[in-house]
Amino acid sequence: MKIPSPATEPRSLSQSRGECGAASAKRLSILLVNYNGGRYLGPCLESIHCYAPPETQVILEDNASTDGSVEAAGKKYPWLHIVRSNRNLGFAGGNNLAGKNARGRFVLLLNTDTLLLEPIAPVVDWLKSHPSYGALTINMLDGERIPRACTGRFPSAMRLALLRSMLVSPGSYGAEEAYDVDWVQGSFLLIRADLWNTLNGLDERYFMYAEDVDLCKRIRDAGFRCAYLPHLQYLHWGGFVPSRFPDQVCGLATYVERHMAGPQLLLCRAVLFGGCLSRAAFYQARGVLRNREIDRTKAKASWSAFEALIQRQA
Repeated sequence: MKIPSPATEPRSLSQSRGECGAASAKRLSILLVNYNGGRYLGPCLESIHCYAPPETQVILEDNASTDGSVEAAGKKYPWLHIVRSNRNLGFAGGNNLAGKNARGRFVLLLNTDTLLLEPIAPVVDWLKSHPSYGALTINMLDGERIPRACTGRFPSAMRLALLRSMLVSPGSYGAEEAYDVDWVQGSFLLIRADLWNTLNGLDERYFMYAEDVDLCKRIRDAGFRCAYLPHLQYLHWGGFVPSRFPDQVCGLATYVERHMAGPQLLLCRAVLFGGCLSRAAFYQARGVLRNREIDRTKAKASWSAFEALIQRQA
């Protein structure tokens, strides 16, 4: 996880410890949510040290980690503003707790398993100079430096039937500076601080998954747009694993309940239930035929998702 050296030496955040913790307004507040993230947290903070603009406040919220990661970070990076929770609040709750301490005119939600690869001042400047936009993201690379989908379309019955159709491939975009999108991924989500506060941050009915989609829907409903800037990049180590499928489905179910009504609500619920059942049956059968553990794992996760939906209706 080597951090690329910046072309020019940036202003050190550690030299601005008073600024970062002060109550006066800053240019940018970066919100980090940590839960036993020792493997990734240090490199992430190093990249922030390299590429965050001056007058940046960095707030690390810790969700009751037990790996010593937050203590180590506090010692090595004295410019960190650390906020602790005595329980795991999830992504939404953690960011909201961190956000209560934000003093920046812009707020950046940034996963701890990411690396900034270049100065992000141009990202902040772009949002500042485009007042019709409320939030944005930039091009997301995986650990192999391959662009991955980080934008998408709002859920509908058809898109819920094939979840991948909610995502927009980075190859779909051309050479323009920016593109209008429905939603942007929360691993790098820059938003105007006044809008963040007006919307009361993330909806804590989401524990993990779809809270970023929900936020972007509320941004759209408030009269703003979301943008994707493909020529600026960051790296995101994280990836989706089958065991998280129930969390993803529950997040989408929460979105459906919050933003849909009448026949559309009933149809989308039916699609989620049917999709989990059919997915469980498909992977169970394929697991028997091919004797592959990954198929059995996906079948189990799909059935767990179906059970979670049943429990929501109880």
